[in-house]
Parts: sequence; C-alpha cells; structure tokens
Amino acid sequence: MAVLSPEANEYLEKAKAFVNSIPLLSPRDIEEAIREEGYIGQDRAVRAVSLMAYRHIKRLKHIYLMGVKRESIPEKTNMLFVGPTGCGKTYLVEILFKKILKLPTVIVDITGFSETGYVGQDVNSILTRLIYAANMDPIAASFGIVCIDEFDKLSSGSNNAVFAGAGTTKDVSGLGVQRELLKILESTEVPVPLEFSHSDYTPKVIISTTDIDFIACGAFSGLKGVIEYNKGEHIGFGRRPIGADVDRIAVNYSIDEVEAARNFRDYGFLPELIGRFKRIVPFHALSKGELRKILERNVLSRYREEFKLEGKRLLIGEEVIGKVVRDSIKKETGARGLEASLVGILEDAAFEVFSDPGSSYVKLVLEESSGDISYVIG
Repeated sequence: MAVLSPEANEYLEKAKAFVNSIPLLSPRDIEEAIREEGYIGQDRAVRAVSLMAYRHIKRLKHIYLMGVKRESIPEKTNMLFVGPTGCGKTYLVEILFKKILKLPTVIVDITGFSETGYVGQDVNSILTRLIYAANMDPIAASFGIVCIDEFDKLSSGSNNAVFAGAGTTKDVSGLGVQRELLKILESTEVPVPLEFSHSDYTPKVIISTTDIDFIACGAFSGLKGVIEYNKGEHIGFGRRPIGADVDRIAVNYSIDEVEAARNFRDYGFLPELIGRFKRIVPFHALSKGELRKILERNVLSRYREEFKLEGKRLLIGEEVIGKVVRDSIKKETGARGLEASLVGILEDAAFEVFSDPGSSYVKLVLEESSGDISYVIG
C-alpha cells in the first residue's frame, strides 16, 4: 500500500469530509425535489439530469469514501442541453445543483471568453469562478458543476475577444475557444488563477477537472436547417431547406437529430468537442399549458403576494393571461418573456395603487378595441 505524503493525506482527508457532506438522493427523489421547486415541463430532461446528478454524487462517494478504484467505474458525464430560449435549460441547472444539492456551481456566458493570450476572459478563469462559488476552497471546487451558457455562439464568432493592440476581432470562427474548452472538459489538471487578471503573475492553484461535471446549454438557432439539409430535404444547389420553420427559434429536436455528430460539425463545432459530451439532451419549446402554469406559479403568485403585503389585491382576468401566453409563443421567448410582457403595466399599476391609501385592488384587463393590457383601480 502506497504511503501518502502529508500534503496528499491532508488533501484526501479534506476531500473525504466534503464528499461526505453532500446529500445523496435517489434519482426519483431528485426529480421530485426539482418539481417541488416549481420547475414545469421537460420530463425527459429532468429525468436525465436527475440521474446524472445521482451518478455524480454516488461516484464521488464510491471513490473517496468507499475506496473504489476510479478506473473500475464509469467516468464523469458531461451533458449538452439543446433547446429554444426560455425553455428552462440553465434554470434547471441552477435549482438542482445550487439550490437542492448545494454543490459549487457556476453558470457562465461563454461569449465573452477568449483563447489564452488574448484580451478577454481566459477559458481557465471559468474554474476561477468555480473556486469563488466554493468560497475559495479549491478542493470543493474540484467536485463542482460548470454550466456553459450560450454554448452555440462559439460557432458564430460572437465572442468579444480582441488581440491585444491589433484592434481586430480574434478567432471569428470561435474555434480557438473550442480548443481551449477541450482541455478542461476532459480529465486533466489545470493551473487556475485565483484572481480575475490578465497578469501572468496572478497566483494560481492546480485544479483537477476529473470530478467536475460540465453542462453546456444552447438554443442552436438554425440547427434545424442544417439537420434538414443533411437529411436531403433541400432544393437546388443552395443550403436552403424546404421546411418553412427551419429559421424559427422555438423548434423541437428528436434524440436522433441531436445525437448525430455530423449536424454539429456542419453547424461549426469541432467533432472532438461535441464528443466530450456523453449525453446530448433535447429540450422542447414550452407548450401553451406549460407557459400558463409557469406564469401562474412562478410569476403572478409573487406579484400577488407583494400586493397582499401592501393590503391590496391584484386581480388578473383570464383574457390577460391568455394574451401574455400567446405573445410569448408568438415572440418565441418562452418562459423568459412571460414577466417581460407584464412588468411595464404592473409597474404603472403598482405606482398608482401603492400611492392611493383608499384603494383596495387593481385589476388587469384586456382592452377590446386595442388589444392592449390596461388596469383598473378600485
């Protein structure tokens, strides 16, 4: 039996203590906890991420608490979430890993990151954020979750990285950042700066990504067109598919469509980067019924409570709710657009009713003539 150095033994003891503190819930218990937090819809995705979370924690406990050899059990599972904006991809990550399991978790917008050596956020600084999320504990960070949002933008060059002194956008294809991500998504040791600085003299700590699970999220607008082209559903010599909805944001994908690596390669991704994700999970555009539930439970309930605390009632007609849901579907903004459709009129109503001690309620109504939402105070 190998004798550990004092430093290695101290690391192992701290790792064991942290892993032992992580709650272990069954996949079904995790799924139920997600629903109790008010997450609506996406049954397939909720089941997939619940199992992934269970495996992540159970794997850590097997290795660090039960002495199971790492090479004898499956490696970590990185996941790629593909689905329209406002369908709950990053929200699912946030409530599960941050709120329920309380693991060090960071959600980063990848569009501001650059290849090492260029102005912009260094990809390795993603792990710096994870260390901050772990209260500056590198050991806890090495067991955390990284969610890479706007992942699809890496194929379109929508990053803000600028070559120092050149004044031109660097790496318009985004391939440089993709290559940098390759390094941290696999099991490797990475020198991670402890401060957000471009200086080479910034203090660094070595972090192993062997036990860090990565989840990438993206809407992948236009991917449906690539898929239909690859299926042969196009005309002439161009890449314009026959389908009328290929440019829509709120499209749905089958498992077969998102598991075909060729579709992501033609979209502009390195095949080996997509290959780092063991599971690609499609999210569907939220239905009218799901949007209505989200509006009622997660948006209107909070505003009603605020008005109640002021001694007022907030009344909202069914026709108003129907319009907000229809507008969200029409604009393809998903759940994200529900509150935005109401916030303006609710602010005006709140300003007036909170300033009027004699009022007892405010009601949102739909104007028949204009189709706009207005309010009545009584």
